[in-house]
Formats: sequence, C-alpha cells, structure tokens
Amino acid sequence: MRNILRTILCCASISLAPLSASAQFGGKAGFSEAFRPDILPRDMVLIVETLKLEDWQRPIVESLIEDYSASFKTGCDAVREKMVDMAKAQKNGAKSAVGLLAPIETWQFEKQQLFTDFMESVKGQLSDTQRERWPRFERTIRREHALTNSDLSGEGVDLLAIARQMQMPPEAMTAAQPAFDEYEIALDEALADRDARIKSLMPDFRVAMESMDLQKGAGLQAQIMTARVTVRQAQDDGIERIAAALPAPYGADFRQRALAAGYKEAFQPDPLASFFQVIDGLNDLTDEQKTGIAAAKSKWETALASLRDRMLDTIRKDDPNKATRATKSAQARLAAKQGKTAEAPPPDPMVPLRNEKNKLVQETRDAVLALLTAEQKEKITAGIPGLRPPNMQTNPAMYEGGARKGAANAGAGEADAEGEKPARKEAVE
Repeated sequence: MRNILRTILCCASISLAPLSASAQFGGKAGFSEAFRPDILPRDMVLIVETLKLEDWQRPIVESLIEDYSASFKTGCDAVREKMVDMAKAQKNGAKSAVGLLAPIETWQFEKQQLFTDFMESVKGQLSDTQRERWPRFERTIRREHALTNSDLSGEGVDLLAIARQMQMPPEAMTAAQPAFDEYEIALDEALADRDARIKSLMPDFRVAMESMDLQKGAGLQAQIMTARVTVRQAQDDGIERIAAALPAPYGADFRQRALAAGYKEAFQPDPLASFFQVIDGLNDLTDEQKTGIAAAKSKWETALASLRDRMLDTIRKDDPNKATRATKSAQARLAAKQGKTAEAPPPDPMVPLRNEKNKLVQETRDAVLALLTAEQKEKITAGIPGLRPPNMQTNPAMYEGGARKGAANAGAGEADAEGEKPARKEAVE
C-alpha cells in the first residue's frame, strides 16, 4: 500500500510540477491545456441546440463523445506514465525539464488529431441543412472551451451567455443580432490566433524553463500577452457595440453586467448599499436629516462611479504588465537567495485606488452617522455590519506577490464594511 501511495504521489507531482513551472514567467503558458479535453459530455446539449440534431442522431453523437472521452483518458494516462518513467531515469542524473515535458509536446498533436477526428465524425452524420450551421457550431465550441484559458481581466467573459441570462424580449435580441454576430466572429478569430500563438511558443518555453532563463521567459509571455490583449479588445468592443444596439433599458443593463463579469474588482457590489438601506429605514428622520443623507448618498454614488471608471482604466492598462512584474519579483527573490541585488519590481497601481475606495467608504459612513442622534445610532448599530474602518494598504510599492495579499487585505476591509466577501480574481495558473 505504501508503495502504491508513493507511485500515486509521484504521478501527481510529475504531472503538476511542469504545469505550475510556467508561473515563474508570470502567466499561463498553455501546458495545462494538454490535460483538458476539447469535448465534454455536457457539450451534448450545445451540440443538439446548435446543430438542431434529430432524435435518431443523438445516440450516435453521444457514442462519439464517449469514444472521444475514453481515447482522451487513455492518451493522458500514457503521457503521465512516460513522464514518470523519464523522472525515474533522471533520478540519479541531471534533471531535464525539456525531457520531462517532451511527452506533452507529442501528446498535443495527438490530442488535436483526436478532436479533429471527433468533429469530422459528427459532421459526417449531418444533413445539408445542418451543415450550414457548422461554422457557428465550431465557433460556439471554441468559445465554450477557449474562454476558460483566459489570464487577463475582461478576456474570459461570454457576452452571449450574459445576454441569455438577461432573458430579454425577442424584439430586443433581434435589434442587436447584427452586433452579436459581429462580436461572435471577431472573438472567434482572436481566440483562434491566441491559442495558436500559445501552442507555437510551448517548445521555446520548455527551453527557457530548462535554462531558468527568466528574461527569455518574460519575452515569450509578452508575445502571449499581446494575443490576450487582442482577445480582450474583441470583448470590450463587443460590449460597447451590443450595448449600443440594444434598446433601452437593456443596453445599459447589459453593459453593466458585462463589465462586472469581466472586471470584477472594479465593479464589486456597492459596499454601502446595505448601510444606506438601514439608514433609510429609520422612521424618525427629520427633513433636515433626510436632505443631508440624500446629499451624502448622491455624492457617494458619483464618487464610486468615477472610481470604478478609473479602476477599469487602470486594470486595462496594467493587467498586461503583470507578467513583467512577476518575472522581476522572481528575479529579486533569486538574487536575494544568492546575496545579490536586482531591480525592484514595479508597484501595483491598483493599491492607491483600493486605499482611496476604503477611505471614501469610511468618510461617507462618518458623514452620514454624524447626522444622526445618539438614539438613532444606537437603534441602527445592530443592523449595520462592520462599523469599524476598513483595512488600508499603507505600502504603495506592492510587489507582484504582495499585491495579491494587499488586494485580499483591501477586500477584507470592504468585506467588513459590507459583511460579505468580495469576488476574487481568477487564480494565476
């Protein structure tokens, strides 16, 4: 049993270590995609709806998905076995990341062929009418799977899914259909180019990992980041075009939902919403107090809207630089271990904005509470979560590693203010 456990742990460490090694260059490098299937059983619903399958076709396609899944699992297991064997062979010799990752490169081609064969088999079952829907089906499948491989804020949002969730009337969707079609095609092209770029750079990444060449790795990440920015631009353009094409009030609602889904930190829920709700619930407010509270609320909403816009602007400009920040952080850590000095990583420009938001929250609270009597304050204390001031990020020069910790601290402050935990950004691979 102990030997079996060791083998399982060895397999886990061998398969995961190379995937996380790409993080030393500051972002996703595509290694984990080798172990993610291009088709899942849940995609059957999408296939049926997009291609309008007949009842007799469904069992055939379900069987094709089962065959694909079995072949994919067999291929992944074989890759892991080869990596374990290579690790054992290297046990008493020099470790080689290139050697350990070589099976992944071979498997990537086999995996692509497996998916191509599946798609051709499905296409072979279709009528001429159904084949006319094939280009849209290919775009839908790519979008469904490729958006999960996003690394930038705003890169991985699915605007079509957001529109479906809104359940708008048919006439609203019809009015915006040309904008949706334009978005779908532009996004598909950007996603295909991005994923092709990532795959083409994987051999160079392995060489950079082998030599621990952080500079080369950062350069490779910069190339990937350029492709990611193109995807994000397709998303941002789509948001504005679709919002403009939708009739009121759906356009503004769609834009707000899309930005909140893509840029979570900038568009977190209003941290003072429940505070003002409790204040407005007091039944003994004077006219003067009501006027003062309304003015404070209006001032807060205006300031929050402005702050959100500046956060959005900052995230769009700075997000592509996080790979560089991560690389410089890694270089600084390595230099410190060797007793050397290295260039300090650039500061996180979001830190001052987080501090400004926390300060604004507390100042608004204080201004409103100052309008109340002691009895009113006593009455509402139990109804307002977290009256204490939010945590502040006092160090303006947060590094890449510390920035995430700082963001968590800032979020904790807002959580105290609202009684809820703010949404976290997706983890870096």
